Amino acid sequence: MMHLRIGYVIWGLLSASLCVGQSDSLQGLQSEVFLHPADGFTAFTLKRGEFVYNQSPFTFPLPSWAWWGITDNITAEIDLLPLIGGFFQPPHLPVPSINLRFKLMDPNELIPAVAFETMYQHLWNKVTQSDQPYAIVSRQGNSWYNHLNFSWVLRKNLYLHLSMGLSYTENLYFGSRDTLSRKEKFYARSVSPDVNVSIDYRWKPWMSLHATASQGTTFVYLDNIPRKQQVSYGFRVAPFYKSRYRFLRTFRAEFIGYYIYLPDIDASISSLLPVFPYFYWQWSIGRNIKSSKTNIN
Repeated sequence: MMHLRIGYVIWGLLSASLCVGQSDSLQGLQSEVFLHPADGFTAFTLKRGEFVYNQSPFTFPLPSWAWWGITDNITAEIDLLPLIGGFFQPPHLPVPSINLRFKLMDPNELIPAVAFETMYQHLWNKVTQSDQPYAIVSRQGNSWYNHLNFSWVLRKNLYLHLSMGLSYTENLYFGSRDTLSRKEKFYARSVSPDVNVSIDYRWKPWMSLHATASQGTTFVYLDNIPRKQQVSYGFRVAPFYKSRYRFLRTFRAEFIGYYIYLPDIDASISSLLPVFPYFYWQWSIGRNIKSSKTNIN
């Protein structure tokens, strides 16, 4: 019940902020900063005082995660769900989890935007992140990735992103459910390479299109799991971006299809049709942001 009360408090604060905060000037998806579209990694950061609140329908009414523009050059991710419940396993301790992105360079013609991104998390207990018909994936202890992100503005509303780095994982387990030839693999204190390439096309103010291919750790889907191979595609929508009501005007949703292959156990996890994994609000507090696009062009 305590988790539910905290969830309702956070939802109340979010609603109040969106209803009474300063008037934002976001003009749909074409002018916004994307941080992890379709499980990609961009080199962009939020403006100071800009927020993104993300909600998974699978954890509602409990909160999911948020991003905060601390300065124009530093963006932090706050993992609300593990912070309030430690993944709801005894001893119910808050899970240390922090993601920071530091802008190093703005884009200029053929020169990409560059950012350094780091994420640390400590799981007190073993957490099963995937318990699918064909594969089990779990981890425990420390995990830490460090990436260099690059983003090119190829043309108006078309962006290419590249991320490269390393992931450290203390305890990582893969297991297949093949009853005839069961496979298992366990890694203790391992370091693995990560590569991620993605593209996004801001087709309309109300819709953007995305595709991503990666080897290793990603941020959103089966997060913080190295050694996996993944392709994903999908779209984002801003159905009410012209609404007079700020709560609706800043509302967005991401629909995604993905295929994840686990080479250590020769098993896969997939949801090939675009599904509705999460929705979010992106808005500013404390000052007017004339255009988020000034941060990426």
